[in-house]
Amino acid sequence: MKRSIAMGAVVKTQLVSERIGRIKAKYPSVAGNYDFSLSYHEDHGKVIKRSRVDRVIDLTITERPTKTGNDYLRGAYVIETNHNELTEGEIWNLYMTLTRVENAFRSLKSDLGLRPVYHQLATRTAAHLFISVLGYHLLSAIELTLRSNDDTRSWSTIKEQVSTHARTTMVLTSDEGIVNHIRVSSVPEPTQRKIYSLLGVRDPLKRTKTIATRL
Repeated sequence: MKRSIAMGAVVKTQLVSERIGRIKAKYPSVAGNYDFSLSYHEDHGKVIKRSRVDRVIDLTITERPTKTGNDYLRGAYVIETNHNELTEGEIWNLYMTLTRVENAFRSLKSDLGLRPVYHQLATRTAAHLFISVLGYHLLSAIELTLRSNDDTRSWSTIKEQVSTHARTTMVLTSDEGIVNHIRVSSVPEPTQRKIYSLLGVRDPLKRTKTIATRL
């Protein structure tokens, strides 16, 4: 495919070349598939009235013929390994463990609060690390249980989907000095009920529970 673009005004060669260079730098993966050629004015290069004529009148963009091999590999994900005894599925699953390790560190640093550590005493730092690692074991157990039930949701997805299921406590004080703690649990949505069912989670508490104390 060839496309010609006419230059309406006097355009110098250097200016056109610079603009083409910026476009190639901005879209390097696409620029390699096209050839750019310039057409010059008939007086281009001549000296007229002590001034050298430098005028581009046309820009032609030609698409290069693509190779079948390049089209086949374009956008493909290639994993190279020397484990010839493994199948394609086993190689992919082994490689995806890298993603799980990265997600694990991301969860430890953010959701589980492993970093930053502001403690100054060694015992407190050790306790902080212990709680974070313990939380990660629980996180991994949740993901492993779901995967064993053919559910491949990640921890971030699970956390987002169950975040709307909450338990709220309202504290009301009467004129007689009685403090009422009214705890109300929201009703889980179908997606949340499915996650709880796969994990074997049961909520024995009542949806509404009231505790009264006196000041």
